[in-house]
Amino acid sequence: MEAQAELLNSGIIDLLEADPRPSFIVATTPLPATIVYTNPALGAHPVLPDVITAPRETNQDLWEWITSPPPAAPQSGSTPALSFSYQNIFWTRSIVQHQMVIVGANAQPPSAEPPRKVRLNVAPQPATPTVCPPPRIIPINEPVAVVTTPIPRLSSKTNLDSLQAPDRPAADFRANSTPAVLAVKTDDDVSGSITGPDVAQSLKRSVTDPGWILPDIMPEQRPFLEVIHSVDWSSTPLGPMKEWPARLEQTFNQILADSRPIVIYWGPSFSTIYNEAFSKLCGSRHPGLLGMPVEDTWREAGEQLKEAMHSISRNQRGLVEDEWRFFVEREPDVEGGPNWLEETYLKWSIVPIVEDNKCLGFMHPVLETTSLRLWERRMKMLIDLGEALATAKDVKEYWTITTQQFSAVEPSYDVPLVILYSVRDDPDAMITNPPTSGSTKICRLEGALGVPAAHPIAPDTLSLHDGDEALSPLFREALAAPHPLLFQTKDGTLPETLLNGLQWRGFDDPCRAAVICPIRPTKAEDAMGLLLLGLNPRRPYDNDYRQYISLLSQKLTTSLASIVLLEEEARRGRNAAEQAAYDQAILQEKLAGKTREVNESSQLFDAVAEFVPVGMCIGDIHGNITFANDAWYKITGYPGTGPVQNEGFMSCVREEDRPILAAAYEKAKTGNNVEFEFRVKRQSNVNITPPLTRSSPSFEKAGLDFVPIEEMKERHIVATAKAERALDGSIKRILTCLTDVTAHKQAAEEAVRRAQQAENLKRMAEFATVGMYDMDLEGRLLGANNVFYEMCGLERVVDPAEVVIRPWETCVNPEDSMLLKQKLKKMVLEDKVQNVEIRLKTEWTAEDGAGHKVTAPRWVQATLMPVKSTEGVIQSFTGCLSDVSFQKWQLEREKLRKEEAIESKRQQENFIDMTSHEMRNPLSAIIHCADAITATITRVQELIGESPANGAVGSLATLTPPTTAGNGLSESARSEVRELLESGIDSSETIVGCAQHQKRIVDDILTMSKLDSKLLAITPITVNPVQMVKEALKMFEVEARRVDINLSMIVDKSYEDLGITYLDFDPSRLKQVLINLLTNALKFTKTGPTRNVSVAIRASLTPPTEAMSSVQFIPRSQESYDDYDQPALRDRGDPVFLMFEVKDTGQGLTEEEKKSLFQRFVQASSRTHVKYGGSGLGLFISRRLTELQNGAIGVFSQPGVGSTFAFYIEAYMPSEAAIRDAENSALASKSAIMSPGKKLTKEQRPAGIHPVSTGSASTLSPRHSPATISPISETSTSLSSAPQISGIMVVEDNLINQQITRRGLMSMGFTVDVANHGVECLEKLQRTDRYLADASARCNGDGDKNGQAAVFPLSVILMDIEMPIQDGLTCTRNIRELERQGKITGGRLPIIAVSANARMEQIMEAKNAGCDDVLVKPYRMPELLDKMRAVMASIAAQEAMSLTTASA
Repeated sequence: MEAQAELLNSGIIDLLEADPRPSFIVATTPLPATIVYTNPALGAHPVLPDVITAPRETNQDLWEWITSPPPAAPQSGSTPALSFSYQNIFWTRSIVQHQMVIVGANAQPPSAEPPRKVRLNVAPQPATPTVCPPPRIIPINEPVAVVTTPIPRLSSKTNLDSLQAPDRPAADFRANSTPAVLAVKTDDDVSGSITGPDVAQSLKRSVTDPGWILPDIMPEQRPFLEVIHSVDWSSTPLGPMKEWPARLEQTFNQILADSRPIVIYWGPSFSTIYNEAFSKLCGSRHPGLLGMPVEDTWREAGEQLKEAMHSISRNQRGLVEDEWRFFVEREPDVEGGPNWLEETYLKWSIVPIVEDNKCLGFMHPVLETTSLRLWERRMKMLIDLGEALATAKDVKEYWTITTQQFSAVEPSYDVPLVILYSVRDDPDAMITNPPTSGSTKICRLEGALGVPAAHPIAPDTLSLHDGDEALSPLFREALAAPHPLLFQTKDGTLPETLLNGLQWRGFDDPCRAAVICPIRPTKAEDAMGLLLLGLNPRRPYDNDYRQYISLLSQKLTTSLASIVLLEEEARRGRNAAEQAAYDQAILQEKLAGKTREVNESSQLFDAVAEFVPVGMCIGDIHGNITFANDAWYKITGYPGTGPVQNEGFMSCVREEDRPILAAAYEKAKTGNNVEFEFRVKRQSNVNITPPLTRSSPSFEKAGLDFVPIEEMKERHIVATAKAERALDGSIKRILTCLTDVTAHKQAAEEAVRRAQQAENLKRMAEFATVGMYDMDLEGRLLGANNVFYEMCGLERVVDPAEVVIRPWETCVNPEDSMLLKQKLKKMVLEDKVQNVEIRLKTEWTAEDGAGHKVTAPRWVQATLMPVKSTEGVIQSFTGCLSDVSFQKWQLEREKLRKEEAIESKRQQENFIDMTSHEMRNPLSAIIHCADAITATITRVQELIGESPANGAVGSLATLTPPTTAGNGLSESARSEVRELLESGIDSSETIVGCAQHQKRIVDDILTMSKLDSKLLAITPITVNPVQMVKEALKMFEVEARRVDINLSMIVDKSYEDLGITYLDFDPSRLKQVLINLLTNALKFTKTGPTRNVSVAIRASLTPPTEAMSSVQFIPRSQESYDDYDQPALRDRGDPVFLMFEVKDTGQGLTEEEKKSLFQRFVQASSRTHVKYGGSGLGLFISRRLTELQNGAIGVFSQPGVGSTFAFYIEAYMPSEAAIRDAENSALASKSAIMSPGKKLTKEQRPAGIHPVSTGSASTLSPRHSPATISPISETSTSLSSAPQISGIMVVEDNLINQQITRRGLMSMGFTVDVANHGVECLEKLQRTDRYLADASARCNGDGDKNGQAAVFPLSVILMDIEMPIQDGLTCTRNIRELERQGKITGGRLPIIAVSANARMEQIMEAKNAGCDDVLVKPYRMPELLDKMRAVMASIAAQEAMSLTTASA
């Protein structure tokens, strides 16, 4: 009992406590056996506690096994563990000191492998249900050094005929393993072992606890261990396992856990011990080699190995040997057959096992390199074959070279047998055997290796359509297969009778298998050859061999395909030569026919000359023109049809160019061809109508449109003259050709202008306030301006192409990088401009209102615009960076303030919108009706023979010849009619003037709204102040002339002394103040006896004082302007003060009246509104606008004398680049004014169509009456690329505006349809030519007599915004949705919003809804027509660009 207690207090309990296997200890003495301990794993098991605690009668077998005595074993301190299977549990026991039994439970292991062969000379072991445990393992204390040392090399020809190839390639690695057994010592030196699947728990014990650790043996390793224990080691030099040295046990346990094939040679006799991996190399000789000396293991190489190991033992250094070739004996393929040798290549090393400077034995690791060596050999053969086949010129030579290359292969182990046949159609088989009944091919022998002459396996000719001669069945099967086929002797597919008598190459062994490769030039063609290749008899047909055969088949196939293609090309070349000879004969025949055609063409020259677009004439040396074609008359504008006498056409030439013509013709008399240029002028006889013979259809067919010379001021002509001489050298006639190059001249001038614009844009980019850049798709910077470098914090680089800079990677905040990448990807996918807000790593600094420094991340608005190559592929992108840091910083600061102001602003905007909408709607109708009245009266004047003169308004032109209806009136009646018409025109112009005045009031209200909302910004640009004043005066020129007011401008000497031409200021706000002052001046002067209004402009470098002007400037208002965000005026130094004085000779103002000026909604007196009208906002707005520009306004007035209103603002000196840009813009505007567009003549204009005035919306005089424009005149004045406007749909709920707009458009010649709201517009859209639907869907009863629905030719939609049932924005969104669904044909449908909503937010809302543009009421018909043209031209250009991109 004391021994049991001592045992229970030992480390065994600790080991079992940590063991995850259910375990318990049974005390066998005293009887009966009693369970004295169970570990936690057993207690946690759901079943086992009931099994071991059940009555002994129920589990009698288990207890009999536990208490049974151990089997006979060698005397030792411990007994090997026994195993027992009970209730699907695998039980193991360990008997300790014959007093206790330690029992462990494991899962029932499956049978892992079939039974292995064992040695027959080993005595049988006693039958037992257990598995013999592995030997006790002693840890290895010393590492083994492996050092290469020169020793005698072993022969590479050594034959190891009993080795077996491994199941997997050997590799230089070890399996992960842990220590297997930890010895347990007792007083009697008796040890036991406990098996366990998890040794990690036992490793956690302290180093002072001896404990037990059993080998971690997987179930599949147990059969090998069984074989190890089955060996009679006592009959070997090693002796019984229990007597093995500890170092041997350690080394053997070490190689057991290694996955490499390793063998140990131990002791003086070099007895062999190896692991399971090496046993697979031993084949059938395993386990017979265990314990045998090295001579029996390696046979012929044994002595050499012993010599090498003796050499190693002397210096105790390892050896790494080079590669060997061995022939491993394999079991026969079929039962009863002979064994066969397998060619194998091995690399190995020998490591001495040293202890106490004594070499006890050697470890011999082995690595198989067979696959590598065979692959190198076979690849060399394929490369040589490919190089040789590349020299073949035809198929016959291809067969010869193939056979020669197979014959030249050294070593020829892989080609022991080669039979090569060519395959072609058998003519006899095609006749005697239908193609569907079998193969119709015949094979001819092209070469064979290893086949004696007249051998039956390879006859010279082999027919495949019948019979089973020689290889015919195999060849027929191979022809139908897409890949090489394998035939073997073991399954009978390769008849052994055909292999008798062959002269085997390589190892001289007969082949056990062969492959037949069909050789096809292409997959779609039949095989042209068959190759039977015997396989290496000393290698299995494994994956490497199959890959080699596949590569060989591909090499043969591709080489044959190249040769077939070369032969085909040669055949084509011969056919092409024959075709060329035939074509040459045909060409000669055609040449004769062409010669006849040329002769006929020369006879038709005179007729053709009438239709060419070149002016041609023939004249004599005296200048008389005897012949001229139609083009000559059209180009020169010469009237008449007959010959031109005595240089009569010179009258058509400009006087300064006439000497050029005279000199050119004189030069033509003495030389050959003469080329010169001149200009033809406009003729005075414009009323002479050219005869019909001057119109030739050939000009229209040629795409030329000769505008009559009377429409042009001058034409540019390029002429070529040639003198035709007689045989005596005298001049017979002179031929002259004229080409109109006016268009070319205009194109050249336009090209120069655009080049200048491009240069200006480049300069502007450098001075832009935003960062501009250009990058490739990988983010590399291609170019940027200075602002971009400053924003990104980069150093300026002169040439970015020399330095790789990726700003997006280095300068963008990492949190925003992903968003930027997504936008770049979206830009490439959608091919659209993208905008994204990102943060840069640089900081933005500023000062707040209190002067505190503010630092925040720099936010920028990045624009990403794709740039395409000429092929339409996006190759880079460009854009700009706008610094929005201040806005981002201020956003949070202004958020609360904005929320408080939103409600107030919304109410104010609603009121302004309602007022503006309700006032602009009738104004639009008033202006349209007034324009219609003016146009009607003007037309009446034309019908009765009256036309406005170029004099003052109201006078009539002199009467034209009595050709109209008005010729029958008397002179008094004509005078009365004239007065009535002038009165009507004057009344209509008055109506227009009043409407325009009302419009200005509405505009003032909108300006007031912006001022109150602190949203009005001053935007300085470079402008000529004098030109700006002239433009303002131009707006009032007609009104001043109508009321007989002398309107003038004075430029003061102070302005001229400063040498100012251009300044930076906001011209729109300055002009708004001038217009208010001029409006008041004209309004209060038109009733006075003296009617003079003048505008004076002055300039100074200091603020104006009262000494400079008689005007007393009023102090600035108390309202703070700090809330207005004016970034454009910041940091602008050295201002120039511009002062403007508007002086009139009106009634003047009293002192009391002057006190109330410049206040909101206040006029000078109550009589002012009654007599002159007005809102009282003009001067208040003028004051606010001047003070926003750091200026002031004042007045000086005397009753009965007149008033002088003066104001000044701050302007700034522009940069040189800005001045150059302004000068270029002014020059371009002047060129545009000097080069007006083409207009229709009276003869070309259809009846009822009148010329249009393209002026502004200001009041028109009778000589500038508004008129309508037809689609015909539209095409003549618009761009050639703009589409034709045919039908217009007006969507308007106001019936008056609807009728007026419809009438105005119909008077221009357009087809017009109307709709009262959005729903009706969508319904009528379905009956237009733009809606893609069935004819039945369009027909609603309004069709013609054939039942076809009338289709409206829709070109553009004029959409009102505010409408009942469905508003214009909703209707527009529905139309765009129909476009996306593909129900609208003809591209994007133009939609123009026509509304009285004039705020920018409302305009942007309309565009966001899908409107292409917005026209604010009131408007005039010319403005509407220009807007329609611009929108349609823009859409056409976008669609053309999209088509170009799609086609690219």
